[in-house]
Parts: sequence; structure tokens; C-alpha cells
Amino acid sequence: MSLYGLGPTCHEFSKRDEMPLDVTFHQMSGAIGSLILLWSRIERSARDDVVRLLGFLPGKAHGIKAVIGTWEGAVVETQPPDTLCSLLAATLRSQLQGQLDIRNGICHGLIGIMGSVGDVPAALSWELNGLKHSISWEELQSSLGWLSKIPSAFPMISDPALDRLDCRVVDTIENREWWRAEWGLLLP
Repeated sequence: MSLYGLGPTCHEFSKRDEMPLDVTFHQMSGAIGSLILLWSRIERSARDDVVRLLGFLPGKAHGIKAVIGTWEGAVVETQPPDTLCSLLAATLRSQLQGQLDIRNGICHGLIGIMGSVGDVPAALSWELNGLKHSISWEELQSSLGWLSKIPSAFPMISDPALDRLDCRVVDTIENREWWRAEWGLLLP
């Protein structure tokens, strides 16, 4: 542990796989703040794209899920059908739904924040509609890593530079693989 108890030292971090990960209540609480901030950025990015594509924000685009759905519809409406844009928008919206369920569960039904204790990993737990759910520190960090990239995906999909040779929305095997590898989008 570092001198100030703020986390592992560089040496300890390099041996991370060899030792159990100590995660505190405060780190878990901070991760909640990061999650909320990321979703705010995602919603703002999608909303800005809707306004850019349509010239206004439709009244139905209220709330994160509705904004993302409106963004997908705007992409389908405004982008050439022979590109990957519509497929990318639908795939991104679909994959964000599971992450949005986690966000909503934590924001509207959080019932526990637990730091790691011995071999028991740190986790957040929530209850919605009578169902209990949880997410471990490792799962949450993976989710945050993926979500942190998403705000910049919206304009790449909805405002592509079709005249550039390296445009990633042209429907090729290479571009589909790029979206899978770089963005984790589960394209067919």
C-alpha cells in the first residue's frame, strides 16, 4: 500500500494478478460518481448530435434512454443506407441498454456499497422491482472503461467523414472488425 493509503504502489500494481485487490468503501463510492459523470457525458453527446442532425431536440427526447433512441432514429434518417451508420447506431443503443440498466439500478435502487473484505470482492448492490442485483469492482471498472469511450463514438457514427479513405463507417470486413476490436461493438 502507498504511504498515504491511497492505493497500491507501482511495484504492487505490477504484481496485481498475484495478490488480492483491496478496494475500499471510498473507492466504490468514487466509482459511483464516475458512473454518473460518464452517463451525463453520454447523454450530452447524444443530445448534441441529435440537435446537429435534426436542427432541434424533439420533445420526446427526454431522459437518457429516449435521447439515445432519438439519436439512433436521426442517424437512420440522415445517413446513407449503404454505410454502417444505421447498424452501428442500433448496435450501440442495444449494448448501452444493459449498462443503462446498471446505472438506473445504482441511481434508483442502491442498497449496498461494500469494499473488499478478505477474499470477498468489493461490490455495489441494488434492488429494483423486487429483484436484487450486484456488480463487482472488476466488472464496474470494465464497464467504466468501455463507457468512457462512448461519448466520442456518437459523432463518429452520425457525422462520418465519408470522403476520407480511412472512414470507418464504410461497410467493409476490416471496418466491422475495427468496431468490434476498438469499441467492443458486437456487429454481425
